[in-house]
Amino acid sequence: MAPFRRACQNPACFVQVLPGVVSMVLLVLSVLLLCVAMAFALRGAAPNGSPIIFTGFDGIGVLLGFVAFVTAAAAHGTSFGLWLLAALMLHEAGHVLAYRMLGHAPTRFRLVPLLSRLPISDRPLKSEGEAFFVALMGAGFSLAPMALAFVLSSMLAATEPALATQLQTFAVTIGALNFVNLLPFPLLDGGRCARIAARSFWPALAPAMTAFMVAAFFAAALRTQSPVLLVLVGLGLSGLLPRKADRPQELAPLGPSGALTALAAYVFTLAAHFSAGWLLLEYYLQ
Repeated sequence: MAPFRRACQNPACFVQVLPGVVSMVLLVLSVLLLCVAMAFALRGAAPNGSPIIFTGFDGIGVLLGFVAFVTAAAAHGTSFGLWLLAALMLHEAGHVLAYRMLGHAPTRFRLVPLLSRLPISDRPLKSEGEAFFVALMGAGFSLAPMALAFVLSSMLAATEPALATQLQTFAVTIGALNFVNLLPFPLLDGGRCARIAARSFWPALAPAMTAFMVAAFFAAALRTQSPVLLVLVGLGLSGLLPRKADRPQELAPLGPSGALTALAAYVFTLAAHFSAGWLLLEYYLQ
C-alpha cells in the first residue's frame, strides 16, 4: 500500500482546495448528477431477454485472474489486488454496455479480453464513430464509480477512516488503470481512438503520436530508472511495427466534426483518469 500511504493519512485531501460545506455539497451533487446521467444513458443496455454471455471463466481464465491478483497483492496489499480485479471488470463491462447501447445482442463479457478469440458481439460495427465509442466506453463507464468512490471516501474520512481508505484505493486504481489503457498505443484502447480520429485529418498522425509518446516515456524511464516505464516503451514500440489495416471497408468514416467531438471526449476522459490515478502513477514514476 506504499503509493497510498501518504494520501490515506487524510483521504479527504483531494477536496481541501474546496473549503466549506457548500463546496462539498456541490461536489456531491455533481457526482450524483454524473451517476444519474450514466444510468439514464445506459437504460437501453439492459438485457431485456437478450443475454450477456460470460466467457473465459474457465480454468485458464480463472488462473490468469488469480495470477494478476497475487501479483498486485504482493506489490501493494490484498485490498489493492481485489480492487484491481474490480476495476478490470468495470472496464470490460463498459465495452459490453457500449455494444448493447448500439443495439447489439447477445453480447459476451470476456474475463480475459486479450486472450479471447471471441468478440464481444458477432455483429460488425457500422461506422468509425461506433468503433470510437466502443473503445472509449471502457474508461468512460468507469468515470462514475471512480468519482463516487472519491466522494464517499471524503465523506467517510472522519467517521470511517478504514473504509474511506479502501474507497480511495479503489478510485485511484480505476484512474491509473484506465489512464494507461487510454495511452495512444495501438494495442490499447487509446491507440484505437487515436487511429480512428487521425484518419479524419491526417492518417500519419496516429503513428506520429505513438512515436512521440514512446520517446517521452523512454526519456522518463532513463531519468527515473523505472521498469514500468520501460514496459510501456516496449508496448508502444510493438505498436509501431507494420501491421494489417484494421478498418473494414464498410465502416462509415467519422468525419472532421465528429472527430473533434470524439477527441474532446477522449482528452476529458484521459485527463480525469490521470488526475484520479496520479497517486499510483507517481509511485511508479519515481
